[in-house]
Amino acid sequence: MNRATQRAALIAARRAIDTHHRKLWDKQIADQVVAWCKANAVKSVGLYSPIQAEPCLNDIIPILSELGISTALPSAPAKDHPLKFSLFKQGDELMKDRYGVLVPLESAPTIEPEVLFVPCVGFTEKGYRLGYGGGFYDRTLARKPKPKAIGIAYRISMCEMEIAPHDIAMDGIITDY
Repeated sequence: MNRATQRAALIAARRAIDTHHRKLWDKQIADQVVAWCKANAVKSVGLYSPIQAEPCLNDIIPILSELGISTALPSAPAKDHPLKFSLFKQGDELMKDRYGVLVPLESAPTIEPEVLFVPCVGFTEKGYRLGYGGGFYDRTLARKPKPKAIGIAYRISMCEMEIAPHDIAMDGIITDY
């Protein structure tokens, strides 16, 4: 199966998750993210604004803030560039970017988070991620020094795929199991 076909099938499966299971699985993932941050003495993290039925981590933003962890959200400043991460805390104003994704205002201070929690359309047993195909996270993770990258996905998103030269394995994957 080519990546575009696989991507469409995985997104459709994610969208088909009923509300009850989505809330339960989001909570399980969120709890694991908070526990991971505590266990690893993290100071700053890059999260994401969920799109296309991705796991939602929004509820952990105030929890991480209480733990003294800075949170940031990405924006795609230009095609073929890495993501830019801007500080964000609960209650800060967001705007929609050209892709319709909620991002911090352009005036928000930028940071280089030490850990990125990366949404995955799909992921392999070896931690490789299938994304949306735009390459934004690939370019972001190719930077030096590379931030630690933890994939976020529902367990139903595990897949097999051919690994391309630009693919970078996640340092870990957190799912709902």
